[in-house]
Amino acid sequence: MIGNLDHRHREATVIGAGISGLMAAYTLKRQGFKVRVFDSASRPGGLIRTRATLFGPAETAAHSLMVNQSVSRFFSDLGVKLVPVSQGSTARYIYRNGKMRRNPLTWWESLVTLRRLFSRPTTLIDPNRASLADWTRAYLGEAVLRNLLAPFVTGVYAATPEELCLSIAFPTLIPVDPRRSLFWNLRASRKMRGIQENARPTMMTPEKGLGSVISKLADHLGSDLVLNHRIETLPDTPNLIVSVPPLELARLIEPTDPSSALALKALKASPLVSVTAFARKEDFKNGPPRGVGVLIPRNEGLRILGVLFNSSSFPERVLNPDTVSMTVMLGGTTDPGALDLADDEVVNLITRELGSLLGLRGQLLHWETTRWTSAIPLYSEALIEARTLLLKGFCSSPGRVVFSNFSKDVSIRGMIESLRHLHPSTHP
Repeated sequence: MIGNLDHRHREATVIGAGISGLMAAYTLKRQGFKVRVFDSASRPGGLIRTRATLFGPAETAAHSLMVNQSVSRFFSDLGVKLVPVSQGSTARYIYRNGKMRRNPLTWWESLVTLRRLFSRPTTLIDPNRASLADWTRAYLGEAVLRNLLAPFVTGVYAATPEELCLSIAFPTLIPVDPRRSLFWNLRASRKMRGIQENARPTMMTPEKGLGSVISKLADHLGSDLVLNHRIETLPDTPNLIVSVPPLELARLIEPTDPSSALALKALKASPLVSVTAFARKEDFKNGPPRGVGVLIPRNEGLRILGVLFNSSSFPERVLNPDTVSMTVMLGGTTDPGALDLADDEVVNLITRELGSLLGLRGQLLHWETTRWTSAIPLYSEALIEARTLLLKGFCSSPGRVVFSNFSKDVSIRGMIESLRHLHPSTHP
């Protein structure tokens, strides 16, 4: 969250009814603010939507989130029931040399990595400018970068470790002392942040899909949520929260803050194709996939970035127990051309590659395809520059706030944790 509210005034206008704008408005309304939310779209939720199909729900974006105490409390207050990942289906895989592996490193690579975990870094990095790739090479080595970090980053950010700036994409990994070992730094960082050793978030999903979160937030706002209303110029209001994509924010603030607008226009985002696919259990050669999902490094010869095993993680994701639900991801910065594939090309591609990956022998029963030209903002040095300029410009005065998936954290959990900055007790 960039900027602070002016708590002398108990009213706020929110521009943008994606999940960040809705959560901000909901939080303020619970604090007694008079809130109005405007969005040019015909429905709220932005990227997030749960489609009902004859085979089960299909998510247009993420199918779950990591839940800690803050997230659990938020959803409990909202009245959304969270369901934990199915016991026995928590395994996560990475594809290497034609097989899904829980540990994709060889025994020798694992041994070297373990040694490096307790050793000083091979090179000293500048924490403020280093990429995630720089950090990984310094502390863990090339094997971890190629076979662990790269597929993880591609699966979450649809980008590469070289494209992500450590200080904003993974700030918790910033070394307390760049000269000390990674193990020492991780322990020191947890102590500084007051995190208990066993305080780890749990993977969960809303019982009725993430779309139900949007519905609950919209119901709470009622007539204070105004759709099909495009804001042409920024309103003169004591508190203004802007929760829109970078290009739309640039359009709105350009007349008063051209420097920030120019920086926002330069930001890049990852394109993404998300396909919720349903198949018969009997059509998998070695049985249906088990676990959370699998990520695929870019050197394995597949275009699929990763597959989430929806019905294995959350059995209620299928209406028929003989059916399997999966979310298949394509595109990203390494394969933007996937966005241009026709629907039948996408289906043929994922059917063929799911055969290699999971042993799928039959045809898909059903699929729901979602294309996002700008799905996930690139957490790069350019974003640092844009945030810095916004703090000096548009957000420099109390009452002007930017809150979106590029302002602090791309995850729903991170956004919920950021909501505490809207509370007056956090602003002396």
